[in-house]
Amino acid sequence: MNKKQDSHIVMIKHKHQQLFDLLRGELRSGTWPNGAKLPNLKELAAQYNVSVNVASKAVELLKEAGLVSAKVGGGIYSKTSGQASLVEFKYSGDRLFGQYGEAKQIHVLVEDSQEWQFVFWNAFFARITRENPDIELQVSYNTSPVDCKFDLALGSPAFLAHAGFTTENIMPASVMNEFYGDVYADLLLAPDDIRWGPTPCYFPYGVINYYLLGGKETPLPEPRECVLDYIERIAKGANRPVGYGIHNCRSLLDNSGLNFLDRENRRLVMPPAQDLLAVFERIRKLYRAGHLIWPHGRFSDYEQIYHMEENQPIRIAEYSFNRNDQDERKKLAERGLTLIPYPGGSHPIIISEAAAISRRSYFVEECLRIILKLLEPSVQQQGQKLCIFQPIHAALLKNESKLAGQLREKAQTDPTIPDADLHRAFNYFVSWELFYYINGKRGNDVCGFIEKKINHYINTGGNRP
Repeated sequence: MNKKQDSHIVMIKHKHQQLFDLLRGELRSGTWPNGAKLPNLKELAAQYNVSVNVASKAVELLKEAGLVSAKVGGGIYSKTSGQASLVEFKYSGDRLFGQYGEAKQIHVLVEDSQEWQFVFWNAFFARITRENPDIELQVSYNTSPVDCKFDLALGSPAFLAHAGFTTENIMPASVMNEFYGDVYADLLLAPDDIRWGPTPCYFPYGVINYYLLGGKETPLPEPRECVLDYIERIAKGANRPVGYGIHNCRSLLDNSGLNFLDRENRRLVMPPAQDLLAVFERIRKLYRAGHLIWPHGRFSDYEQIYHMEENQPIRIAEYSFNRNDQDERKKLAERGLTLIPYPGGSHPIIISEAAAISRRSYFVEECLRIILKLLEPSVQQQGQKLCIFQPIHAALLKNESKLAGQLREKAQTDPTIPDADLHRAFNYFVSWELFYYINGKRGNDVCGFIEKKINHYINTGGNRP
């Protein structure tokens, strides 16, 4: 890999684009309400450790996005209410009123919230209301779940749980059979395949799978090779650090065969101590040599700004299917980057995209109609084309034969935890203890610390059966 390619891989976005993402997020979170004055260019440059030129370019992007107003010598002022993190649309279609009364208003929560994702979802929901004159949809696109009553939610199981769509509060998947029979018979994924506890409740409509983002000379993974196997193999013949940037700890440990979950009983459990220490030690060796890079601290957005203890470049980055739209992928290719297969080994990372229906909803059958539409081949194909999700129709995965094979195996490959409390507990008890271990703050006693924390969590009623 040449130096030109290396410099491209260190940062996917230019600095002014990264600063734009940071400032946009803070504007949308309400840091600077509508009309409030932002720091000037020199203050922004100092605050975010960039040049004034970078700060100026970032502010220009904010102006183009309509988030701020700025005049030379006049200051920078917010033009947003700070509520753009919750974007709402109403879809009405052709209403039937008169003797039929008002429409059925269904409130839908969607995890996706990027402009390019709206292209798919807006067209989808508009079609739903055109074809179903009794339905009116109030749709909220939100990356951070809000305290609101929704009939239907769409996203990863972890997002659904954080939004309050836990297995205790949602309809069992068997309700589909009551109305429409077994619509999943010929699909690669079914509710029972992403079961959390004894009763399946989530309705899968697609998946997100991982790739690697690297240069054209980045070695390809070998069959059955997991992430640690892959990095170790490359490191043996390398004269510099591999620079492999992981996406998150949970995925890495799952990919390495360390299972901390009893999915049937919805509990945190300890894997065998010798297995845990063996994997932790492999991670520590790779991390200390700069071969594996850990994402620390604050991210600007879903792209990547890594704050590292050592100035090691990222040459290979884990990259999920719906991370960017087609235009962004073209830009990556122009920079000399390419997508290569993920070293899934025996534990590939596949994240389910699913729907959940609230038990309190009056409109269970109407929500099922929306799910059925999501499962139609034409809609699934459009979702794949616009990089929203990978379809679960085998015929639509001809170019993704590996993924189709993994889904046919029906392996429990989902690294997300569809329980908000357990998700936090894993991060607190496991992810941070691993971080301390690889940085020398823990030794082999790390097993004891993790086990004691899990046991304390169980004994104080944190783990729910």
